[in-house]
Amino acid sequence: MRSGLAVLVAEWALVAAVVADAHAAHLSIYDIQANTSDGDASAYNGEIQNVAGGVVTHVWHGFNDRVYLQDPAHPTWGAIVVKDGEGGELADNVQVGDWVSFENIFIEEYRGTTFLQYRRSFAPDVAFTVESTGNPVPGPELLSAAVLAYPADHGSTEPYESMLVSLQGVVVGQKDFGKAGDNYELIQESGLAWGTDYMNVDAGAAYDPRIVSGAELAYLTGLVEQYTRETDGWDYYQLMTRSAADIVPEPATGLLLAAGWLGLHPWRRSSPGGADR
Repeated sequence: MRSGLAVLVAEWALVAAVVADAHAAHLSIYDIQANTSDGDASAYNGEIQNVAGGVVTHVWHGFNDRVYLQDPAHPTWGAIVVKDGEGGELADNVQVGDWVSFENIFIEEYRGTTFLQYRRSFAPDVAFTVESTGNPVPGPELLSAAVLAYPADHGSTEPYESMLVSLQGVVVGQKDFGKAGDNYELIQESGLAWGTDYMNVDAGAAYDPRIVSGAELAYLTGLVEQYTRETDGWDYYQLMTRSAADIVPEPATGLLLAAGWLGLHPWRRSSPGGADR
């Protein structure tokens, strides 16, 4: 009897070890994002890995649907974006608050951003699992415009790539910047950052109707995206709003917007460097 029990205990110990090894084999988002030799590109670029994943913070349906994941255990290097190259197989079956993990997914650096590529042409055996649902979305990290700086300051901004962040007390400056002509300036004291509404599900156009030059925003919340294509002269980070709720004007600005005043009156500002643009 003792011999049989000892065998059973040994078998369970082996099973536990295998399970532990399997979990250990899953990279965290932090492992992928923070493991970089140049402060930007992941050391896992070009590899197929199992990834423990994180909580879905946004799902965007467009050309190559995207799913944003964040691990609430990490205030930096804690988020990543997944490109769904399988016609919505991933994006149509997950929702905000799900914890999603991956088996055999391809990791790629593309134009400055670290992606997980849910695409069988890159990884034939890729699969995902919804580990749990209804998880709270991690609260945004409150940053300054200087941290999300334009021109790009990789050392300051890269740790927040794909993360949910907020800026407080910013003014909308001039518009129509960036490679798609859909970026707007966010001015905060001596700091300057760029925003965009192209992933905003409520915008209905290139910009949310409240994004007009001179608008004072109490808060602007969104996801951090990097776009780098040096052959075309582009290297910047942008704060991408997800919905109308991410844009909170100051009360006075709300009244001016309602009256149509801000959209009719020209507005100029002095750049953080002091010269008018």
